[in-house]
Amino acid sequence: MSQVHWRCGFLALLCIVCGLYLHGSPLNQQWLIWGHRNSWFSDQFWLFVTQWGDAAQALLLLLTLCMLRPINLAWVLKTWLMGMIATPLLKVALDAQRPLSVLDPQLLLAIGQTPMGGHSMPSGHSLTAASMAALLFFSLERDRVVWRGVLILVGLIALSRLAVGAHWPADVLVGLGLGLLLVLCAQLWEQVQPWAQHLASDRAQRLMLVLMLLLIYLVWRPPSEGWGMDGARCVITLGVLATLARYRSHKRMGQKLKGGWNG
Repeated sequence: MSQVHWRCGFLALLCIVCGLYLHGSPLNQQWLIWGHRNSWFSDQFWLFVTQWGDAAQALLLLLTLCMLRPINLAWVLKTWLMGMIATPLLKVALDAQRPLSVLDPQLLLAIGQTPMGGHSMPSGHSLTAASMAALLFFSLERDRVVWRGVLILVGLIALSRLAVGAHWPADVLVGLGLGLLLVLCAQLWEQVQPWAQHLASDRAQRLMLVLMLLLIYLVWRPPSEGWGMDGARCVITLGVLATLARYRSHKRMGQKLKGGWNG
């Protein structure tokens, strides 16, 4: 593993340790309540931002960006597969209560259909955001402007889980750490058992297209909680459909050129 991977691993463990420590501290409640008393953005803004941490929407975006990069695509799929298994198991094992099931609802300015019960830690949206950032960091060219934009988005997604009243600060920290850790595990898994060669086949590409169409359906299936949520879904859907149309156009052009050369 490179020095960058070691640093990423250290940051992941630091987030997890700090989150677990904060979970048993009174600061966990105090910070959440303080944040709801000093909200700086509108409800629809937070609904727009938090939607980008939705697992289906983030996976849809990553599949679109990494579709022509088999090794990056393998990292994405393995990260999401492990996340789908690890997140619910950890939620049950840690058994942390949601803020609205512990605090007086008048202390929080809940936004949208905020979960009342169930298990709180780790934050799935924060895990997704950190995974998305790490995958983009290792998969794409590290342009400073783009990377700063990604970091700002990840930070806003993490804060949005506090703003809507769905999670504690501790949940968010643990989720961020686990997201980074899962990406590192996915890369190690790919070294031991590579999928890249299989994902480069035409059959795999067709399956990815079917998966992406299914994800678009899953993104739009939940009922709307406001125009902020619908706006986020529209942006990602239109972006994915435009990218797919461009991909199909380039592929057809390549097939025509290949046919002309063979002729």
